[in-house]
Amino acid sequence: MKSARTWGIAAYLALLIERISQAVQFRPRPAFNPAQIRRYEGATRELRLDMPYYPAQSAKGYVLIPKDGYFQQAEEVLEQL
Repeated sequence: MKSARTWGIAAYLALLIERISQAVQFRPRPAFNPAQIRRYEGATRELRLDMPYYPAQSAKGYVLIPKDGYFQQAEEVLEQL
């Protein structure tokens, strides 16, 4: 009976150590992909609250461009990584 209790405690401790090691495990951040920022000269200064935007690089700096099919595809690819 004492050995069953010992095995139960050992199994519990092994499970606890495994959960803790998974929680503190180092997970690298995704690398910055310059392909996600593209040039788009047709950006406007008017922003609407009902439409999502993302930053893009232009000749004058960063601008906000409405999300489109290109952005949706890039998000899907990044989610699969």
